[in-house]
Amino acid sequence: MGTPFTKQNLVADGMYVMYAPSGSAYAKDAKFVARFKYGRASRNPFMTCLRRNFTVEEYFARMEAGESPLPIAESKGFVLSHIKRWLKLDGYPQTVAGYKTWSADRAAAREAARA
Repeated sequence: MGTPFTKQNLVADGMYVMYAPSGSAYAKDAKFVARFKYGRASRNPFMTCLRRNFTVEEYFARMEAGESPLPIAESKGFVLSHIKRWLKLDGYPQTVAGYKTWSADRAAAREAARA
């Protein structure tokens, strides 16, 4: 089954999210999970997504395979907070599929404006 992410072992420290089995982001056993340099508003929803959808082993196996944190979370339906706001304002569903549709529609509108 695997080790679950919990509120105790998934620690937010400033712009960083760390996996810390001991509960401290400064412990030697702490591992980097993700960085939220500009958009800390998405940090807590990201952590909730990890707790609900991933095991520690699954997440770090994908990280070691070369994937970055955001595409890993998006594969299970995570959408950044500011993108959810954009989708809601434009009447699209606040999902990954809604974001892809919104993005394609915006690209088509830009192309139409150029012509």
